[in-house]
Amino acid sequence: MERSHIARTRIFSFAVPACMDGMIGLVQTALPLLAIRFGATPWFLGMLGWTAQGVRLPCTIGAGVLSERIGRTRVIIPAAGMGILACVGFALARNNLQLLVLYILMASSMGAFYPALQALIGDHSPKGELRKNLSAFNVGWTVGGSLCALSAGYLLAARRSLPFALGAVLVLIVILLVLLWSRVPVIRRTDPTQEAASTSDNGPGPLLLIARIGHFLGFFGYAMVRLQFPKLGTDMGMTEGTIGLLVGTMLVGQAVGILISSAGPWWRGKLWPQILAQGMALVSGLIVFAAGSPFLFALAFLVQGSALGIAYTGALYYGLQARTNMGRNTGIHEMLVASGNITGSLAGGAVAQFISLRAPYLVFAGLSVLAVATSLTYWRLTARTNHRAT
Repeated sequence: MERSHIARTRIFSFAVPACMDGMIGLVQTALPLLAIRFGATPWFLGMLGWTAQGVRLPCTIGAGVLSERIGRTRVIIPAAGMGILACVGFALARNNLQLLVLYILMASSMGAFYPALQALIGDHSPKGELRKNLSAFNVGWTVGGSLCALSAGYLLAARRSLPFALGAVLVLIVILLVLLWSRVPVIRRTDPTQEAASTSDNGPGPLLLIARIGHFLGFFGYAMVRLQFPKLGTDMGMTEGTIGLLVGTMLVGQAVGILISSAGPWWRGKLWPQILAQGMALVSGLIVFAAGSPFLFALAFLVQGSALGIAYTGALYYGLQARTNMGRNTGIHEMLVASGNITGSLAGGAVAQFISLRAPYLVFAGLSVLAVATSLTYWRLTARTNHRAT
């Protein structure tokens, strides 16, 4: 394996998701604030999320499988193009119905883009490089997303089209990077199961499902915060810049969780990191439900984001570890992102509209308890089954 190929793959694995999630961070932070300017209710903010993510859901599975048949780049480039169209539309939109239609377009773009990109990284990762390239990918999307999300509220306050125009530019850069990457030859592995065998004799086992439970939980809570907290913050008298900064703190937390996970293989093959992540989600939900100061909100979102980062890293790695059906597994991975966003948006919008603006976070805490109980029960059942089999 040439060092130049390893270096190029690592750079592309970082830079492409950094730019794409930079756009997503800008749009997803600025969009609820813009919808509130247009008079959005908590129910509409929830609908903005679950409707678009409902369209994203089939795109995730379809894109992963399609990329196996026609090639990764032929899925990635059109998906990124849809993201540019959505950003231009957001900059020109004049009412909430237009925002809803455009966000459906953007969610479709995300749904098609990421399974093919993650599988492309797997294609370019020879033995010993998968974890490192996935770490670069994870650090890239969290750093890009968090930095842009932190500034989105201030950009919107300065000029309403600014975050969306910057988002379109970032996706243009994504397309250029992917076109350059497509010229790098894919390394064909003579034994696709060799790395999985050297990493773990028995594969991920029950940890794949447990990590996916935490992965789903993380995006359930992420959707609640992203779509419903701007309404709570507005009612508390916060400025758009402050609200954007607080929501962006959750993405900073994701970066922290992913950086910690990327520091080494300490979490692989172990149950406790995934249970810890689910427990951190519980704590964050309770803090937001009871908190009254920006400092406590920021602390809660930092904890919540870190939990998501740990679970996300585990779910993606365990899904690609076997090196078979990578497009299908990345499709499932992104399907869980969409499913978490759908249910979090729907539940958050409903309870915020009909109970209180703080109720969504109590629902999130309750789901976290269920996730911990389910994960521990599943672990014990599988351990008992394996013991009987031996």
